[in-house]
Amino acid sequence: MNAITLLIAALATARITRLFTRDRITHALRRRVLLRLDADGLLAYLIVCDWCTSVYVSAGVVALVIWGGTVGWWVMAALAFSHVAGWLASKEGE
Repeated sequence: MNAITLLIAALATARITRLFTRDRITHALRRRVLLRLDADGLLAYLIVCDWCTSVYVSAGVVALVIWGGTVGWWVMAALAFSHVAGWLASKEGE
């Protein structure tokens, strides 16, 4: 894996992790899942923990790098660009 692919994969992992754990667009789904689980349980924690979720997400991203071909590359690039754009927007202020 070259340096560019590694960077794109890392940024895609960060974007997907945030989407699963914190983004508003997935809040309703996340809330429904969490309401069915023990609030203090390990599974509930794994759903909202960025560090924990990123381990599983990164495994999927690595699989996408290995077996995804060109489509996998474009999906990862779009996610990586989305993450960078969101991060930059958060630094702009009002």
